[in-house]
Amino acid sequence: MIAPTSVVARRRGFRLLALLAVSLLVTLGATSCDPVRATAKDKPILLLHGWATGGATSCSSTFDTMISRLKAQGFTGPFIRVGFYTGDTGCDMNLRSWGSFDNGSSWKDVAKAFSKYVYETYTKNGKTVDVVGYSMGGLIARGGVYGSQTGQSGFSAPIKVEDVATLGTPHAGAAWYTNFCLWGQCSTMKPGADDIKWVNENGNPQGVGGTDWTVFGSDADQVTPVDSGLYMVLPAAQKVRYSDIPHTGDGNWTSSQKVLDRVAVALAQPGA
Repeated sequence: MIAPTSVVARRRGFRLLALLAVSLLVTLGATSCDPVRATAKDKPILLLHGWATGGATSCSSTFDTMISRLKAQGFTGPFIRVGFYTGDTGCDMNLRSWGSFDNGSSWKDVAKAFSKYVYETYTKNGKTVDVVGYSMGGLIARGGVYGSQTGQSGFSAPIKVEDVATLGTPHAGAAWYTNFCLWGQCSTMKPGADDIKWVNENGNPQGVGGTDWTVFGSDADQVTPVDSGLYMVLPAAQKVRYSDIPHTGDGNWTSSQKVLDRVAVALAQPGA
């Protein structure tokens, strides 16, 4: 006959084994049921340019080299060059159709229009997009994801943005000399500006289904300090630092082959 103390011990052992089994099943279930993102090169890629004096820039001269390089890497697009100034040329669409702002308005106001464009054109139709934001364009992308995620005034419902690469984006503010910008769009990007503080309330905003961010900064960037270019709460592998990429001119963020090849990785591979 088994002694009472042995019966108690055996029952406790059974309970412990049962708890361990349940725990293991929950763990395995969570792991096996979570969707695993595959490498994808067929999503729409939205290309956002940066700040320009005079309210005009050329989307084509900014992004055509990048588009050619991404196509060579197997991306099929479509590639949408997004404008927002009244004088923009070579763009595939302009955000003026999606919001009320002028050439001197804050990038945050442009981000509101961007969120509405993405939601109405893609998210509402079940489509996911990738985004490349050059300079201020990265703030527009980040603001659009953050404002829509949190349901803030003027933004759309949450949007489906899967991968974002920001190139020389002043996440913590542009170079010191922008402190002399007392008004206009420039003033909304200086260190300590209200809209810079706002976007940094969340160091890793997420769209519907999750968003992988990759930020690029360079020691040779005279417009965006390298630490500002990398100023998001991300794993080290998603912070790409160079020593020799200028903000503008030859070999800049949108024309350097090594940068564009790294952008291709960021857009195609989850968490890369």
